[in-house]
Amino acid sequence: MSNLKPWEISQKIDNALEAIAISKIEKFYHSYIANITNLPLGVVIDKLSELEKQEALIIKLEFHCEECSKTIITANKSELENIDSISCKYCGSENCFDPLNAIPIIELSKDFRQSFSKKKLIAKRKMSG
Repeated sequence: MSNLKPWEISQKIDNALEAIAISKIEKFYHSYIANITNLPLGVVIDKLSELEKQEALIIKLEFHCEECSKTIITANKSELENIDSISCKYCGSENCFDPLNAIPIIELSKDFRQSFSKKKLIAKRKMSG
């Protein structure tokens, strides 16, 4: 990893995101990208944060129930500003809302995903004809 140049890191992440864009994957964690690219998690977090600023990604926060561990809410940061507690719809447990317990989850923006779908279509047309 230490020998990789910044453009190589970007290329690995772009390739991973392209694979996700043309797949049926709707949401994923930073660790998934780190895993498939063999890049350190910190590097992946930084790069994906940059892409969020460029509106290619949407990073939401996911909260799990303290009792049953099921996902009880996934929302944008702004949607969670006035929440003190969250009731679990599965087990009924009341969960204190603590942003430090949030798990970031990533979605590709529609435009970003569609840009890869268009590339795939163009490539298919070139190959077939």
